[in-house]
Amino acid sequence: MNEAIPAADRGVLRNRAFLAIWSAQILSQVAANAVTSALIILVAEITHSNTSSSLLILLAVLPAVLFGIAGGVIVDRADKRLVLMITNALRAAAIVPLLLFGTSLTVVYTVSFLVAAVTIFFVPAESAMIPGIVRKRDLLVANSLFTFTFNGAFLVGFIILAPVVVSLYGYEILWTVIAMMFAIASLLCSTLPPSPPPTDKLSPRVAEMAVAQTRQGMAEAFRYLRSTPLVTWALVYIALTYTLVAVAGALAPGFVREGLKVGERNVVILVAPAGIGVIFGLALLNIIGPRIGRSRTIGAGLIVTLTALLGLAAARPFAEISQRLSERVGAAGLGEAFPFFVATVAGTAFVFGIAYSFVTVPSMTLLQEELRDDIRGRVFGVLNMLISVFSLLPLVLVGPIADVWGVAPVFVVAAVIVGGVWVGGRSTRGARPTKLVTE
Repeated sequence: MNEAIPAADRGVLRNRAFLAIWSAQILSQVAANAVTSALIILVAEITHSNTSSSLLILLAVLPAVLFGIAGGVIVDRADKRLVLMITNALRAAAIVPLLLFGTSLTVVYTVSFLVAAVTIFFVPAESAMIPGIVRKRDLLVANSLFTFTFNGAFLVGFIILAPVVVSLYGYEILWTVIAMMFAIASLLCSTLPPSPPPTDKLSPRVAEMAVAQTRQGMAEAFRYLRSTPLVTWALVYIALTYTLVAVAGALAPGFVREGLKVGERNVVILVAPAGIGVIFGLALLNIIGPRIGRSRTIGAGLIVTLTALLGLAAARPFAEISQRLSERVGAAGLGEAFPFFVATVAGTAFVFGIAYSFVTVPSMTLLQEELRDDIRGRVFGVLNMLISVFSLLPLVLVGPIADVWGVAPVFVVAAVIVGGVWVGGRSTRGARPTKLVTE
């Protein structure tokens, strides 16, 4: 078995501390994403309102904007092992009210905000812990594994675990599973070595210095981005795809209610094919990606995304026509057209998942290859900020728009934006990478 694993990988895979924190990351990130996904479905079932679903995701995004800097300052001056243990334990405890008062909107919104706020402290503590338990020569492999599982956790938790378990077994089973995942992650973190005490204890002066350093670092990152359009557009592509996923997640329950004329819990009809499409897209990238090149891959992904969004926008009008025809012959719902319609929507979602892979993976690879080591952390900080900021306005607007005019206009506007990004970045995508030019 070990012979199939490259020698460079066996170093971290034999490191018990790394395996513990990596396993904790997988469990906790899958659980956190599953909480958000299931709460979206639950709020949609309670309120039948797209605005309520948007508000829920907004509460999950807001802590990153409000407490992101403070979280990093506190983590830098605390025992990372203790932070990891406490944050996972707190998230496990935050799930308990859902088991007791799961139908209360106040409880649902509060839990969503608390889980997201605690996660703000978990993520930087986790990243800061890795250099202390992994040899320097193994850092690249360790960070690659963490990046892969971080993105995979979104797919498994948000798109697969929550919708499937809710659809088949109900919320109580899912809340129990999620609480256990957080609790096990906390126990795994307790086996980690304690981090050395900080040289500077947390104080108003230290916090002020940290904020000033953060502003300086962000300013340097933006100056760098202005001089490297290729990297800037890669950030835009990634932020765009993450925002589209957030918007789609907020509208998915309303979409199956309005378009498929079924209950919100059947959102798995939409999200499961999208998740499978992401996996298929990743496999397809390995085959055709090197042949067509990164620029064409991203461009094709954007065009396919635009097409898929327009296809989803046409779903509701088509469903209304099918329903009228079914009512004329005395059938309920979509009648005989239902299986065909579900297959069409699922196929469109599958294509959307492929397009997501085609845009996000080459863009992220470009960032990893192009960024200088001394600027990488700050640029990824800008990326996280862009994702949070880009998500805020759409999440505020899409719910009310969908409630008044339906989900179709939202998908049409999203398609127009994707088209604008495709046109805007077309000339830059054709440019040669900076490192290749300088070498």
